[in-house]
Amino acid sequence: MVQIGFLDGGTGQEIYKRAGKPDARLWSVEVLLKQPELVTQVHADFIAAGCRTLTLNTYTATPTRLEGAGIADRQNQIFAKAKQAMSEAIALAGPDVECAGCLPPLHGSYLADPPRSFESMLPEFQRLCELQSDQDLLLIETMSNSTEARAACAAATETGLLYTLGLRVESDGKLRSGESLERVIEACLPYNPDGIWLNCSAPEDINEALLRLQPFNLPFGAYANGFISVEALAAGNSVALLGERSDVTPEVYAQLAKHWVSEGAQLIGGCCEVTAEHMRVTAEQLNLAGHQLAKVSELLKG
Repeated sequence: MVQIGFLDGGTGQEIYKRAGKPDARLWSVEVLLKQPELVTQVHADFIAAGCRTLTLNTYTATPTRLEGAGIADRQNQIFAKAKQAMSEAIALAGPDVECAGCLPPLHGSYLADPPRSFESMLPEFQRLCELQSDQDLLLIETMSNSTEARAACAAATETGLLYTLGLRVESDGKLRSGESLERVIEACLPYNPDGIWLNCSAPEDINEALLRLQPFNLPFGAYANGFISVEALAAGNSVALLGERSDVTPEVYAQLAKHWVSEGAQLIGGCCEVTAEHMRVTAEQLNLAGHQLAKVSELLKG
């Protein structure tokens, strides 16, 4: 029986939809502060769907983004509320899961080159690690260039926690920076990540790139998004302009996951627009295929 580290789905987009698509700069933080019960319910629904590793709702809560929204002084409160929402979900839906802290892009997703140096980003990632040092592991997510990816890895490795590196791949097989997938991974290997994901990428782009992770001899996997395009958000516009693909149904996503597993993936999850129902059907299909769903950390430990 093959063991699969089974992550949750697109928590942020689920929160956004259930809150009525709020028009706020940092909408996931806004909902967390004003309607934390929605965040709790989204986490609980992913647990009920069979997900074994849940991610804190802190993707947009970087110091840079909080400062831009004028609420940098509420950072400690935001992280405390995110942890409380997670704890309440676990109490509601079942204890046999783990919690992952999130190390996202500091300025926003899909930037080819952040307007920062490695040295300037490292302390900010260290702060995010400090705020999440009580989690079971860390997920570096949606990295689009080697500079930011290295800074996140450097901070994560200092914690002593297990951590994984998540990279966004484009339709040309490269990162948005124009760097090859292999070059970025090689730049991060000195920091000893425990696993690699392709995340927040189109399913088709993951299908093309996934096998390129095999030579690095680390547990690898994928969690795709269901967006029609991310270009509006990449240009600095609101998430409200992003459209959802109608063809990435729960059944289709489950088949994608089974295909990734057939190519050696040991880590499976879902990103934006991948719902609890997507993950429920995926869990069901992976179980039927004889796979055992586990916490991501259990898989990383071997």
